[in-house]
Amino acid sequence: MDFYRKSFEFVVDNQYDLEEKLTHYFERYNFKKKRKSANTFTFFKKSSLVDGWKMNPLNWESRITIIQNLDILSITYYVPGNMQITPIAFQKLYADFIGNLDLFINGNQNFTESNALQIALAKQKLTKYYLKVLLGITFGFIIGFFLEKLTGSHFLASLCVFLGGYGSLKLMNHNITVNQTISY
Repeated sequence: MDFYRKSFEFVVDNQYDLEEKLTHYFERYNFKKKRKSANTFTFFKKSSLVDGWKMNPLNWESRITIIQNLDILSITYYVPGNMQITPIAFQKLYADFIGNLDLFINGNQNFTESNALQIALAKQKLTKYYLKVLLGITFGFIIGFFLEKLTGSHFLASLCVFLGGYGSLKLMNHNITVNQTISY
């Protein structure tokens, strides 16, 4: 499965309470913090067996590494993929999430509404993807039903259902990856 990795940089106007602001921002979305050194922070979410079915892509396994070099924050956002929908489909959510971090740190702007909107849009997009997979499974079931009636093989019917779901998932992820679909 494809992964998402993107680097961001922005200048911090005021270094005062930077660590507290970073911690507040990421803990608001249930990220865990690990301090690697005086100028390096890592915020992460651990892998779960149900990552592929979580409706909020911010809740998927991920790692955000922040390196502070004087007044510049270098941020790397990494999502390894969840064996279902490729995280590349949610590039806009991840970029806006980090963009809102910049606005929060430098402008003390409220980030919750903007992030909530982006999460809602991502959930809508994810629902459409799951409906496409369900459509593939349904199509596979119909083909399998007719093949089972023609051949009497229950195995062929089950194989068609599996291939309908798996094939639609692979085709959809391939299309997302090739086209770098980032719009909602």
